[in-house]
Amino acid sequence: MFQTVGTRNLGSKVSVGGTGYLIGAHYVHTHSPGFTVSAGIIHFSTHLTRDLDDKIDEERDKGHTVPLVDDPSEFNVIYFKGHWKLRGRPLEPELELVVQPINFRFDGSLGDYVRPVYLGTRWTLWHRDQKSLRAETQQEIGQNPFLNVSLVIALFEGNQQEGRLQMFVSGSPGGNVYVSPQIGALRGGIAFGFRLNFRA
Repeated sequence: MFQTVGTRNLGSKVSVGGTGYLIGAHYVHTHSPGFTVSAGIIHFSTHLTRDLDDKIDEERDKGHTVPLVDDPSEFNVIYFKGHWKLRGRPLEPELELVVQPINFRFDGSLGDYVRPVYLGTRWTLWHRDQKSLRAETQQEIGQNPFLNVSLVIALFEGNQQEGRLQMFVSGSPGGNVYVSPQIGALRGGIAFGFRLNFRA
């Protein structure tokens, strides 16, 4: 997964604040239609730009507050994950639990702190004719934890479980930026947008 984040324009120029690269290798074992376990390694790194430095200086000169980033700019984690789908239950809940105990560098030394537990949930509030309304949560537990809650309208499911077009509104307490090897970068506050999701 590649993330590119823009800034407000500097003059007439379209500006890029940073880019993130999330690359992983995973082994997945399907124990049953409702339960899978997996393990693997994930690399996530963020690369900021001079555009962002210029925009930060410009905003601070105006007296505006710039969000803080307390998390490292690079992660290399080994993880273990369980994914449960409780089909046939009310709201068809899904649970994803990830344990990622260490962050290391490729020279063999330990990396900076990584929150050791990630928990994601999904609840189907309404589903009909290739359309659905879902509530989702994403959180990491540990030092400097975060929680993100989303409401998603998914359309055009076709032969896949999730809609190809997904419109969402999400909220996360606080205004700081969090960096996670599970979801990439997340800024606290209210967000809305859309995403496209195609499965082979």
